[in-house]
Amino acid sequence: MGRKPLLSYVRQTCAALLVAAACSCGSAVDDGALLADYRSGTAAEVTVQGSVIELLPDTRGTDGPHENFDIVVSGLVVRIVHNLSLAPRVPVTVGATVVVHGQFEPDPSGPVIHYTHHATGSHEGGSIELGGRTYQ
Repeated sequence: MGRKPLLSYVRQTCAALLVAAACSCGSAVDDGALLADYRSGTAAEVTVQGSVIELLPDTRGTDGPHENFDIVVSGLVVRIVHNLSLAPRVPVTVGATVVVHGQFEPDPSGPVIHYTHHATGSHEGGSIELGGRTYQ
């Protein structure tokens, strides 16, 4: 392979890897959309990046056990509620950075993101990314 074809191959490969990385969670990170939905009290699908600030005890709902932790997204503390009946536990630690895709709900007790698991029924699937791995 000559120099020009090799450079072309490298450029194409790098472009493909960048596209794959950008699409890994299904949507681009948009913390601003979450903040706008929070201010307006609108439930919506969101993709955010935040730092884990607190690990909370698991809870048990009608649809099974849930892992719970809080993240801070652009100054807003958001509770992540991750269904362990539908997705594996995410090994988060305080200080870890995660990308979360799921359903934002403006709960009276504070903002919540849930449906962070694979698609069920007619609901869009979500995910949590940690350390290059996707949990859904």
